[in-house]
Amino acid sequence: MAKKAVIVESPTKAQTIKGFLGRDYVVLSSKGHIKDLPKSRLGVIVENNFEPTYITIRGKKKVINELRKALKKEITEIYLGCDPDREGEAIAYHIANELSTNHKGTDLKANIRRVLFYEITPSFVRDALLHPVDIDLKKVDAHKARRVLDRLFGYFTSPLLWSILRRGLSAGRVQTVALRILCEREVEITSFKPVPYWVVEVKFRSQAGLEFCAHLHRIDGMVRRIEKEEEVTKLRQSIKVGDQLTVKDYRVYDRNQKPAAPFITSTLQQEAVHRLSFSASKTMRFAQILYEGVDLQEGRIGLVTYMRTDSKRVAESAITELREFIRERFGRDYLSPTIHKYKDRKTSEGAHEAIRPTSMQRTPESVKQFLQADEYKLYAMIYDRFLATQMADAVYEVKEAIIESPDGRYEFKGEATRLKFPGHQRAFSDTDSPVTKGALPELKAGEKALLLELVDEKKFSEPPGRYSEASLIKKLEVNGIGRPSTYAKILQTLFERQYAERERGRLFPTELGMIVNKVLIPKFSDIFALPFTASMEEELDLVEEGRKQWQDVVKKFYDPFIIQVKAFESAAPDIKKSLVTKTDRTCPQCGHALIIKWGRYGKFYSCEKFPDCKYTGPLEQQAKYCPKCNSPMVLRTGRFGRFFACTKYPECKHTERFSINRTEKPKPPDQ
Repeated sequence: MAKKAVIVESPTKAQTIKGFLGRDYVVLSSKGHIKDLPKSRLGVIVENNFEPTYITIRGKKKVINELRKALKKEITEIYLGCDPDREGEAIAYHIANELSTNHKGTDLKANIRRVLFYEITPSFVRDALLHPVDIDLKKVDAHKARRVLDRLFGYFTSPLLWSILRRGLSAGRVQTVALRILCEREVEITSFKPVPYWVVEVKFRSQAGLEFCAHLHRIDGMVRRIEKEEEVTKLRQSIKVGDQLTVKDYRVYDRNQKPAAPFITSTLQQEAVHRLSFSASKTMRFAQILYEGVDLQEGRIGLVTYMRTDSKRVAESAITELREFIRERFGRDYLSPTIHKYKDRKTSEGAHEAIRPTSMQRTPESVKQFLQADEYKLYAMIYDRFLATQMADAVYEVKEAIIESPDGRYEFKGEATRLKFPGHQRAFSDTDSPVTKGALPELKAGEKALLLELVDEKKFSEPPGRYSEASLIKKLEVNGIGRPSTYAKILQTLFERQYAERERGRLFPTELGMIVNKVLIPKFSDIFALPFTASMEEELDLVEEGRKQWQDVVKKFYDPFIIQVKAFESAAPDIKKSLVTKTDRTCPQCGHALIIKWGRYGKFYSCEKFPDCKYTGPLEQQAKYCPKCNSPMVLRTGRFGRFFACTKYPECKHTERFSINRTEKPKPPDQ
């Protein structure tokens, strides 16, 4: 009979761990969180120092009873192996409280210990079970603080949106900051005014008769570009085809390119967007599979370490294995002469490792047959990135020439690079680093170069680009917004709430997202500012470190927040009126003017005499007719977002994808 029990939150993880342990262990799963704040009420007693009221999640009573039943009298030790982060610590804490006694009333509290599985491999799991720890109450408090903060925010702001726009809308403490970033970028783009500038390219012939190209680099000693046509005219008057210019400087040197750090959560998501076109949520879903275990020929085992981390630290044993692997596979020349160490951010959780393979012997090729295509792509990317971290620098030979005009005003720069030694680039089978770039003959300082051709091209400055998932995650990370466990959720929530959409790899705030931002930001500008949100993240870190009480952190947020909520409530009628748009159309029922208002499905026409006249109608751009039966179509919302559906459903089941008119890229004034 089993004498010990291991409880994790995931059935998949439980299945993997069960294969490592003998008959002395029973491995169980809580299937995620078992407790949370209630959905139908605040669940936070503000007057009692913000004490949360956790309740058993609907459907989890059965899971708890099954766990209690499995913990028979013979079970002498219980190990809680939930994920090693705040979320996992909270799950472990709630499980421990529920299972402090078994179904026979036996006190099990003293027998419950916490184990941290940073990788799901036989050796790591067995070692963790030999070194159990206590549940980290400081980490539990940090999770509690975040949960209470988010609940307070959502509970008080959502009704404000309902009163102005429509019921069903909601706002998130961190997600609204991400939405603000998207909306402010959209305003930058729509208000952008293109500025002309000129790019000047020249072709020279050296004294040895070899041709090469260069570009305008400096004007009067300053690196800048030409922004007025008169300057182009002056340049052409100063130098002409057939002139002899002087090589001011020529040098050849080596430039080393160091390998990038191993992946952390944010960089994994960013690279997966760039290289694999994965969304952040898809990346984390497959990373979770690789972490929790995959069926290989040797048995079920985790292929990568824990995937929610902001630390670049790597265990010494893993570095030793990696360096030996590089030496054997590539030779000593490809091994970095010194151990590369990568610096963490100040707020990183050093107890975690970077994301890496659990064994270098499990190469992507050797496990490919056991993985789905997307799982393989992600594993290969993680494996190659980690492999490169202890390899030698790539070395490029760089040639650079500066050619000066006779009057000394203009300097042109020619350059070329050539890969001399690939170093860590050997780790990547699909590297896009060029072997050579540009061409430049051998020159000498002081020699003459004959000007063969001068071409100037007028261009226009472009607005800042819209964010991709990768660049938005980077923006959040750099500004200290969110944590590894929240990046994917932040983006996913924006999509689910229909505040943002993804199109051709770029993120667009929807019209609804723009109006929510317009309503909330002016009244909560400080709370939704990047510095304030980042400071709250730092405060949560201090709670986890035991340097602050979680109630003090919540109070710091709540006091200014609730004042602004009350001010918003007073201004709500005026805000709602400001969103009404007058039109020159008349109501077909009573003849009064029509106005545009916001409702359940977005904007619509309404009679200004409502509620005396209840006429409503769709905007022209929303008015559509079914191509199959010619009946009107209506805008509906489903699990995959908004779509047009025929009003004759179910007789006619025709639907069409809903797309929002995008803001066109600003055009130059003369185009």
